[in-house]
Amino acid sequence: MSDKAADDNSPLNGLRVLVVEDEFLIALDIDRILESVGVQQVLTAGRIDEALRILSDDQPINAAVLDLKLDKDSTLPVAEKLQALGIPFVFLTGSPEAAQTRGFPRAPVVAKPFDSAMLIAGLSLALMRR
Repeated sequence: MSDKAADDNSPLNGLRVLVVEDEFLIALDIDRILESVGVQQVLTAGRIDEALRILSDDQPINAAVLDLKLDKDSTLPVAEKLQALGIPFVFLTGSPEAAQTRGFPRAPVVAKPFDSAMLIAGLSLALMRR
């Protein structure tokens, strides 16, 4: 995954982004990518209950990155909560044609494996669609 220098004009600059990913190294890489384009704070959750707790905190989340599958669980409950709150998000999945994402037409789907440009483009698109 390639680095991209932080850009003050990036739509991600200064945001707080929730990352829901159960693979530590992938979560770490996503964190690095997001910080490289000016994301102010990345909050990471490896489980559904952690993600929902973060969403219920008083500090607002501006966007989210959701791995569609966490072990045997689906992040659809988190996607539903994000949608209800009007928070833009992107799905990451090894199956980009996953039928589960059809209920979220504003959420771009980024196929795994992904690179930094794909992730940034997907999240930027989600922000534009809100």
